[in-house]
Amino acid sequence: MKTRLSLLLLPVLLLAACAAPPPPSPPQPSAVKLDPIGRVIRARGERDQDDAMGRGIRTALLQDDSAAFKGVSVLAWDGVVLLSGAVSKPEHRRRAARIARDRDGVRVVHDGLVLAEDPGAVTYLADTGRERRIFAGLMGNDDIAGAYVVRVVNGIATLLGTTRSAADLAKASAFARDVEGIKWVVEHVEVR
Repeated sequence: MKTRLSLLLLPVLLLAACAAPPPPSPPQPSAVKLDPIGRVIRARGERDQDDAMGRGIRTALLQDDSAAFKGVSVLAWDGVVLLSGAVSKPEHRRRAARIARDRDGVRVVHDGLVLAEDPGAVTYLADTGRERRIFAGLMGNDDIAGAYVVRVVNGIATLLGTTRSAADLAKASAFARDVEGIKWVVEHVEVR
């Protein structure tokens, strides 16, 4: 009886051992941390990881096809990636999003790429002057408690970050919108 039971259980155990492991769970956002006055903060090490993720994706794009992706910039925040700039073909746009999505630690990819005949034109490059102005203004504003990064391309300011309230996000967007040369603001900010 025990031998029969063992013989019956053996194939079941072998099949169970061959079963694929469960898929890994997707990356989770980091916990929201606050400074002593209640502002959202992101530690230097976490920001360094964001920068490394953005550089890694940009490098992967250029290694894949430097001509196709010369007009693409990458900004990352806590596993959220923004692709901005321009490409010349729809398949380049799809491929850029796939390359970004396939990187470890990426939770979400926001595709802000446009199609253009000359994707390397100045119009599609990051406007670092306006980015610095907006970032400094957000950091120096005691009424804004969220943590944000910004990308400005062709007069469009895109905010990434984390905040505790929709009201704070509205203040940050209004501030960015009031900077000279900004046409509109796109919000990819997590409220939590």
